[in-house]
Amino acid sequence: MSYTVNTDVCLFDLDGTIVNTTVAAESAWRKLCKQYDVNPDELFKVSHGSRTEEMLARFFPEVDNTDSKGVHELEKDIADNYLETIRLIPGAKELLLALDSNPQVPNVNHNTLGKRKWAIVTSGTRYIAFSWFKTILKEVGKPKVFITGEDVPVGKPNPMGYNTAKEQLSSILNVDKDKCRSVVFEDAPVGIKAGNAMGATTIGIASSYPAEKLVEAGADYVVEDLTHVTVVNNTETGCISLQITNPIAHKA
Repeated sequence: MSYTVNTDVCLFDLDGTIVNTTVAAESAWRKLCKQYDVNPDELFKVSHGSRTEEMLARFFPEVDNTDSKGVHELEKDIADNYLETIRLIPGAKELLLALDSNPQVPNVNHNTLGKRKWAIVTSGTRYIAFSWFKTILKEVGKPKVFITGEDVPVGKPNPMGYNTAKEQLSSILNVDKDKCRSVVFEDAPVGIKAGNAMGATTIGIASSYPAEKLVEAGADYVVEDLTHVTVVNNTETGCISLQITNPIAHKA
């Protein structure tokens, strides 16, 4: 079973959607939990997809986060000390590279589009988010529109991050931002809710949460990984046509 979704821009969460950082993030958090006698199971119920500063304030009020010091120390620990545990979500690199090309043109890898139609919207900091594009995503390269948790005053499920990315892409692509169609790729319920709040089609990736949790959050489609999403048409001035194959769940 396959479905076609037409959009003008694609907006991606990063951790759990493009890059699997679960082992690294949980290892660093567990280290902090042990230091401050916090139950990691309670933390992990709400931490994924949320901004680090919000989790520090809620669970670790003793940590000095002046000028985001605590955030930077934790995320530097994740990026620098657990790189060997980082993996790409299957199909992620291929999908991002495909969004830079027109699959209808032969020798697709040599026919990249002039402007990228996709962006990253993550709750992480610039340090950790940018680092993945210097290491495991080096072949893809960091996109021009890249919204981190430091770029917006409130995190997901507030749609501000996704709205900001859509507006920036609309300007670059000369598309009316009010008419610009968007697809949001997310692995966390808070991110699905953010995508729904800004009127996007939402595609959940069941890498961090059970599919039913993403359905409950309102995902339009839920897939096992990004091998189930293919670019079937993509021109510089036209829309992106995505094919979603064998989703775990979808809205009727």
